[in-house]
Amino acid sequence: MSIGTSPVTTRARTVALVVILLASFMDLLDVTIVNITLPSVRTELGASPAHLQWMLAGYTLAFALGIITGARLGDLYGYKRVFLIGIAGFTAASALCGAAPTAEVLVGARVVQGLLAAVMVPQVLSQIQLMYGPHERGPAMAAFSSLSGLAAATGPILGAVLLQADWFGQGWRTVFWINVPVGIAAFLAAVLVLPEARSTTRPHLDLTGVLISTAGLVLVLYPLIQGSEGRSWPTWAYLSVILGVLVLAGFVRHQRRLSGRGKSPLIEVGLLRMRPVGGGLLIQFLFFLPVMGFFLTFMQLLQPGLGMTPMSAGLTILPWPIATTLAAGLGAAVLLPRLGRATVQIGLLVLAVGFALLALAADSAPGANGLGFLPGVVVGGLGMGLTVAPLAQLTLEKVPARHAASGSGLFNTIAQLAASVGVALFGTLFFAQSSTRAGGYAAAFTVTIWAGILLLALTFAATFLLPRKRLYLYRPKT
Repeated sequence: MSIGTSPVTTRARTVALVVILLASFMDLLDVTIVNITLPSVRTELGASPAHLQWMLAGYTLAFALGIITGARLGDLYGYKRVFLIGIAGFTAASALCGAAPTAEVLVGARVVQGLLAAVMVPQVLSQIQLMYGPHERGPAMAAFSSLSGLAAATGPILGAVLLQADWFGQGWRTVFWINVPVGIAAFLAAVLVLPEARSTTRPHLDLTGVLISTAGLVLVLYPLIQGSEGRSWPTWAYLSVILGVLVLAGFVRHQRRLSGRGKSPLIEVGLLRMRPVGGGLLIQFLFFLPVMGFFLTFMQLLQPGLGMTPMSAGLTILPWPIATTLAAGLGAAVLLPRLGRATVQIGLLVLAVGFALLALAADSAPGANGLGFLPGVVVGGLGMGLTVAPLAQLTLEKVPARHAASGSGLFNTIAQLAASVGVALFGTLFFAQSSTRAGGYAAAFTVTIWAGILLLALTFAATFLLPRKRLYLYRPKT
């Protein structure tokens, strides 16, 4: 529950919605647009494979670790105030990315950018709930939900256009500089139109939990990503992963203690005991490992591997998000009410077929125009769309209303963590294989794709933890 101190007129509310959606779009775009710039970054800054992976995984990991804390900050200090801090910091971090003189500075700036995005984005949903009554939120929530598909489709093309335009000789840096004027405009508009509000409750901010979870995930991810340098793992790397797993187990125990004492944990561990929630989160994690690994390795294959221009690479991947958006609507609105969890299972099978087509295309030298990849890209995008939207509904449908925010935050956090781990695992495998296999990038890409298909098979097995049908199909008639 929240209390507001400034009324919102209909016109101001529409402007405010545009402002907060623009901020959310900036965050999503900075996940998708960077993939296509990585070969240029590697050339100019002399970035190593580990640097490239940290530029992606650092952002998503920071976002995942900070998003629940960001929501708590909004409850404590006011949604507008925290949103303004988030968008101002995000804009400044974008400028730091654009000005980065070394790969190390760029990695650090990306981590800061992810943290500030985690401060900014949770306030978007809070503002929508504040400005719109329950019966009015449908269009606003639909617009918010559609942003991920729009960003996925726009990112590769916009990144290629900016690289090709090379404004003021900035090359890949333009991808980050473009956030600065947009962020400043959004900040000024938000000062004028966003309502002041905060939660009527004062939730506990679990800083100890933030520190423990951060330490555990860094201990696990650091050796995974550093392994992409091509060296054999030293003893410390194995010890780091084992210690990280133990620290994360300690984090779960800490969250259980807080929940038992009636305090506000970062994660409602009790939700994990619900079979659809625990199963859905497991599927979410396993699913995003190969998908996010694919986006990294496919861009590396197309540009350094096959010599494509950024524009050609962007056009090659473009059918994927378009197919995903179309299939997501079909899966959630048409198939899920009739087929239940079978919708997700069909999606996983279709995605595996798409991956197999991509592996075969890579083995058969598709040519500089990339048309040989088109069937796999379209089929893979359809499979992803049939999986993601139904999975969210099946996972969260039994979550009690009082834990709805916690369940949604946990679901999104798992997706971001999986993105970080997927980039680490598949990036490491790809770069190690590309340096040892005769076929170079094409052979390495094929290996990662087949590894992804194996993970999808494991994900399929986990789908039997989901409810067979949607709950409303069993509600008695009144």
